[in-house]
Amino acid sequence: MTEVPAAPAAKVVPALRNPRPPQQQQVQDEFDAFYRREMPRVTVFLVNLGASVYEAADAAHEAFLTLLPDKWRSLDHPGAWLRTVAYRKYLRQAMARTQPIDPVPDRPGGTCPVDLVLLTEQQRSVLDALGQLPPAEREAMAWKLDGFTHEQTAQALGKSPAAVRQAYTRARQRLITTLGLKKEAESGE
Repeated sequence: MTEVPAAPAAKVVPALRNPRPPQQQQVQDEFDAFYRREMPRVTVFLVNLGASVYEAADAAHEAFLTLLPDKWRSLDHPGAWLRTVAYRKYLRQAMARTQPIDPVPDRPGGTCPVDLVLLTEQQRSVLDALGQLPPAEREAMAWKLDGFTHEQTAQALGKSPAAVRQAYTRARQRLITTLGLKKEAESGE
């Protein structure tokens, strides 16, 4: 009987992780930076529109889920798009339930965006005053507080710049009166 030589032992090669191509990694890195910058801002924006901090964080997170890394770069104004979608998500969740049932979502890195929204007493007073505004005025003021121009706001909301400007002017006047800033505004000008 002839002996059959044993097959050579297979070389054990460690499994290599398939790294992302450099271009795809760059897109992901840019999206992560966009997320870190915009998540707290969108949360505050929604709070200015009347959401609780938890509702705002939840709606902002849901909006980000629809804005995948591949999609956000194709938008002309991803910040405005994100705020519009987040506001719609907030309105839907407010109509669907009265108490949040899910925990507040975490950001990459394990920190919650709610931690970044700490309000001073003055900010709470402003939020209370914002809550007394009619919806169109509150909406115009929230967009302005978030740094958008009247033209950008009008484009995002599908309104005329004149309508947004008028709502903002009325909101500003009501806030000055409500917060008792009339004398300060007159003496400061």
